[in-house]
This record gives sequence, C-alpha cells and structure tokens, in this order.
Amino acid sequence: MNKLVSLTPAQKETLAVIQEHTDANGKSPTITELGTALKLKSLRSVTQRLESLERKGLITRNRFQHRSISILDGVKSQISSDLIQVPVIASAGCDAMDVYAEQSFGEYIVVDRSLIGGRKDYTNIAAVRAVGDSMQDAGIHSGDYVIVEVTDQVENGDRVVAILGNMAVIKRFSRVDEVVYLNPENKYGTYHPIVVREEDSRVFGKVLSIIPGTEWVDDIKVEYYTELEPQR
Repeated sequence: MNKLVSLTPAQKETLAVIQEHTDANGKSPTITELGTALKLKSLRSVTQRLESLERKGLITRNRFQHRSISILDGVKSQISSDLIQVPVIASAGCDAMDVYAEQSFGEYIVVDRSLIGGRKDYTNIAAVRAVGDSMQDAGIHSGDYVIVEVTDQVENGDRVVAILGNMAVIKRFSRVDEVVYLNPENKYGTYHPIVVREEDSRVFGKVLSIIPGTEWVDDIKVEYYTELEPQR
C-alpha cells in the first residue's frame, strides 16, 4: 500500500470525507453526497478523484452498486495523522470576530498538518478569508484562506490578523513604544500603514500559511499546498 504522504492534498481531503461520512452514517457516501461534501459541481470531478485513489490502492469500489466505496485497512490512521479540520471564522476586512469566542463555526476546511508549522496542538488554529489586495506582495490575495494561530504573542515583522473595533485586517505588524503600525504590502497600490495606539487594537492571531482562493478551476480543486511553507 502506498504511504499517504504520496497523496495530493485533494486526495487526502477526499479520503477524509469518505471516512467521516462512513463513521457517521455506517455506510459510504454516494457520488452525489461526496461531490456535495467536497463542493465539486461536476460528478466527473468526483469520479476522477476516486479513480486516482483506486490506482494508488487506497480504496475499492463497485461501479454497479450505489454505496460501494471502501477505504482499505490501515489507511484510516494515516488520514487522521496528516489532516486536521480548521474552522473558518471570518473574512478579514469585513466581519466581526466574535464567532471565534462563541465556538459557533458555520464552515470548516480540511488542511494538511504541515500548514501549521509542526504544531501538535491545533485547537487554537483558525482560517480567515482575505478581502482586498493590500497584501498581495506577501502572496495574500482577495479570497485566499489565511491559516492563523490564535495568539497575541507576535513580533515585529510578523503578518497578523488584527482587530480594529469589530473589524479584522491582515497586515504586517510592528510596534514602537505604545504605537502599533499595521503595514500593507502592495508596492503598486495606494495603501498606507494603519497607525493606532496599542490600546486601540488587538492582535487576533499570527499568519502561519496561505491557501490561494483560486482552488476552484473547472470544478477540480487545484493542489494548492505544495508551494507555500508555513512561516515561523
């Protein structure tokens, strides 16, 4: 059996969804249910993923049965060790962050554990959607998912999600005495640093990694994890 590390992130995600559905319902998902869970509009996109998993010897299925997807023995533990489920809590630039404190998340994404920089505890990891292009030189574009460690322990130069009132922004952080500078990173834009007193802002978290928001192309998820390393 091939090791899970040889799988693409989309294949890992598909395995995880199959396993979660099977554990919860006592039976495997149909092609339609799997497509809905993976947010794939085309059933062909779903079958392409299943075919790739079959070729790698990780699942079996009977094309003439309605619910016939089976994950082979020994794969389940590898799925859970490589993938984590992260809550999507807000959009930086437009939403309040109170939902995180309330632990009432409406959306989750499944990500590779490598995106959190080797941290063993992921209970304080969240995803935030970026809005706008003020950070495009840092590789953060509107619609991207930003993976964040929820902490206020940051250093000058870190990229952070900061709270101003009830709004969230993604910027590069620096602090001089009691003044906080939230700096944009777009040399072509007409953006200026946000300068506030330390008491008037709050750091929500530190940016660990970025998942580009261009993952949906022809109903197939782009393999977006391999090019980006977590920032330490």
